[in-house]
Amino acid sequence: MLTMNGYVFSYDDMYLRPSHSSLKSRDDVDVSIKLCGKRYNLPVVSANMLDVISFENAKLLSNAGYFYIMHRFEGATRKFADFSKRNNLPMVSISVGVNQESKDDLDYVNSVLDYKVDWICVDTAHGDHDNVGEMIKYIQESYEGYFPRPKIIAGNVATAEGYKFLVGCGADAVKVSIGAGSICTTRYQTGFHLPTAYSVWECAQCGLDVPIIADGGLKYYGDIAKALVLGADMVMSGGWFASCLDSPAKIVGSRKIYRGSTSYEAKGQRKHIEGRTLELDEGIIYLERMEEIRQALASSISYAGGKDLSAFNHVEWHLL
Repeated sequence: MLTMNGYVFSYDDMYLRPSHSSLKSRDDVDVSIKLCGKRYNLPVVSANMLDVISFENAKLLSNAGYFYIMHRFEGATRKFADFSKRNNLPMVSISVGVNQESKDDLDYVNSVLDYKVDWICVDTAHGDHDNVGEMIKYIQESYEGYFPRPKIIAGNVATAEGYKFLVGCGADAVKVSIGAGSICTTRYQTGFHLPTAYSVWECAQCGLDVPIIADGGLKYYGDIAKALVLGADMVMSGGWFASCLDSPAKIVGSRKIYRGSTSYEAKGQRKHIEGRTLELDEGIIYLERMEEIRQALASSISYAGGKDLSAFNHVEWHLL
């Protein structure tokens, strides 16, 4: 296994070395990201989970120029196709699984939207799997002859081997991390887990020009900069957005109830439970959260000595 000096590390184990800056104002910083040829306002996406993103959140983010991925739970994929058509969303981004029902869902989406889908996320807990490769192939075949075809995001993986497998299958971007989210219990239920920071670094060492989305494990806004320095192109968070007042997470006693996608509370049955439920303090609204992140990331770029996200390509980092 590839390691950094024999050490597997998390965001908390590393620090970034500041560089000289010539910025007159942090407001001059450009925090936008170009992902697979399309530009978005931030390299941050809310997790495609039931308690994190609603149809209205997706509409809000799409209209405001942010990236999003709609979840696939409770029949959301078909319903979101209908919603997207009614609301004429500038960007349509959906999730599918890997079973026959998911293939049928995709066929329905295409019948409603006439194959006009921007992003499809093949969303699984263990992305280094034949079923994921087969679903990517099904998507490619479904859009054969259509241009532009949707960009395919696939995951999740935690190793360089998994990353290379999905790239080889034709993924346009890969979600990296297994067992790192605050509501994920995979590491306790199965024993398998690598910290997101390490997984991102290991995958980035492959030198492949396929974007990495660092999914989970973020505690602080500063961890975004760390992920980008390690080689991620974008980060994904659930908790930061589930706690927003306008998220779909229910409020009970002034607390937001954030359910893991594989928790008993979300699944309604005790079968392959690898998630838990947390109570979060109510936060701000979605767009205010994005603005908080923008300001923090602008400051990170200032400390990196640059003017845009490319500054992170040259940051020196160390392990504690």
